[in-house]
Amino acid sequence: MLSYKITTIKNRLKTNSNLVKNVIAAFVIKGAGLLVSIVSLPLYISYFEDKSALGIWFTMLTLVGWILSFDIGVGNGLRNKLTEALVNQDYEEGKRLISSSYSVMGGLTMVLAFLIAVICSYVNWNSLLNIDTSVIDSNTLSQSISIIMTGILGCFFFQIVRGQIYALQLSSVNNFLQMSTNVLMVAILFVLPKNVDIATKFTTVSIAYAIIINLPYTIATIVVHRFTILKKCSPSFCYITSKATKAVVGLGFLFFLAQILHMVISVTNEMFISACFDPKYCVDYQVYFRLFSLLGTLIMLALTPLWSEITKAYAEKRYIWIYKLNNFLSLIAIGIVVIQCLMLMVLQPIISVWLGEDAISVDYLTAFYFLMYSVEMIWISVQSTIVAGIGKLRTQLIFYSVAVVVKIVLIIFVSQYWSEAWEIVVLATAIGLLPYCIVQPIIVKRLLKGLITASV
Repeated sequence: MLSYKITTIKNRLKTNSNLVKNVIAAFVIKGAGLLVSIVSLPLYISYFEDKSALGIWFTMLTLVGWILSFDIGVGNGLRNKLTEALVNQDYEEGKRLISSSYSVMGGLTMVLAFLIAVICSYVNWNSLLNIDTSVIDSNTLSQSISIIMTGILGCFFFQIVRGQIYALQLSSVNNFLQMSTNVLMVAILFVLPKNVDIATKFTTVSIAYAIIINLPYTIATIVVHRFTILKKCSPSFCYITSKATKAVVGLGFLFFLAQILHMVISVTNEMFISACFDPKYCVDYQVYFRLFSLLGTLIMLALTPLWSEITKAYAEKRYIWIYKLNNFLSLIAIGIVVIQCLMLMVLQPIISVWLGEDAISVDYLTAFYFLMYSVEMIWISVQSTIVAGIGKLRTQLIFYSVAVVVKIVLIIFVSQYWSEAWEIVVLATAIGLLPYCIVQPIIVKRLLKGLITASV
């Protein structure tokens, strides 16, 4: 019996060898990335010194995430459609999909460049970000944002290579590219001069970030189209077609809507804290968030290569495999949730060792809000991976919309009466996501059982 089980496990690992390699590589790379993330916060605190200034920098990085997601889902649409083309060894279709995707992204980049130029010329950033000119003068803040926006436009175009890398079932490479950016930023923080005024610091770090954010994706684009199977699918103006554009953008737009809603739910917290309360609270937010997001990041890391594998399995009608995978991932998520709960008990010692004299005093009610939020995000990541892989996003779109409305209403209401209650941003997010956490697993199970029954 034991030898049979061992043989079965070996066979399953062999069958899913590429997936296992990607997951292991992802953990190794992300593990290094998490260490970089932990090291970076004390460096940022040391570099900026002023909490409000650092809070604004984190808010600016949130804006980066916003803009980089405005690709109307082209990257994710390409990811799914190109995976299907590669499964069928249809390299001509792959060439059409990639060429059309680049044409769409080129047009979007030009439109975005125009909009950013107009917005930057009229917006009072100090007022919008709730930062006093005594901390950062308006010219410096405006210049820094313009520099970062310029860097983002290049990254906006070149990051489309991510979808191609996912379609190649090489998700760990994308993790490496992201880690490379973070490592380079940490290296820069070590060498940037600290005995200069805040204006020089902001301008210098903005220039560094604008360059660093583009470097890995530019190199990856060249490598992918010279040394992988995608050299057969390299983009060409002659292969831009309306059919391929519709295929990528049609599915991609659903991903885009889900992505935008998810961003409002999870990526805008610092912006809400800055605008409705005070930028200085963004630093406390980052301390709690980075710790409670560690395990969630790990499970999302393991899930990253599964999206394209699920798309491949769905194209090959291996519905039972997807069903069993869903059950397995749900059990893993529950186990990680238990660990999250245990971490709450030793939170203060962890923070004290991590940040030393800059450590905050833990408010355990606030920590509990972060625990709720992190637990939900872990559970959601499992469900979202399944529905993204098979392209069934309707339930997610509906309940994400509900979560956005609940979050915004609660934050606005509380901020009117309690000016220091920034924790409501996290609690409102957790409350808004609860219905989705309950309904989506039921829908997923029902859908997969239906596909299995129909295929028998």
